[in-house]
Amino acid sequence: MRKKALHVTLNVREPSTVDLTVAERVQLDRLVPSGAGYAAERCGGVLQPGVRTVALEPGRYFFKTLSDAHLKVVCGGVDIASHNGGKDVPPEPKLIASKGDDPVGEVPMLTVEQPVPEFAAEGPSAR
Repeated sequence: MRKKALHVTLNVREPSTVDLTVAERVQLDRLVPSGAGYAAERCGGVLQPGVRTVALEPGRYFFKTLSDAHLKVVCGGVDIASHNGGKDVPPEPKLIASKGDDPVGEVPMLTVEQPVPEFAAEGPSAR
């Protein structure tokens, strides 16, 4: 069965560092507001397979992958959303110049690891 692209959007609230693990090359794009939604701008070079540490400034970012991926937030504040790019779930944010429909297929999995807030690590008795 063919793989279907997994679309991943990162909303970076503050300067952050993430470790992205992928089995294929991916392009991380920064999304900038445009009259009709958001337009993608290249953000650095293509990320090669394996674990890549990426420093991100506040803003929205986007990438697609055909393989399972793991995203670890090393520091900072990042909200992550993913979907299979199908018609049932509209992409957030809307990308300009999206072409055609994706073929039916198996969707890769995204796992996310967020840092534990300091107060949560101390437990409820520390308050």
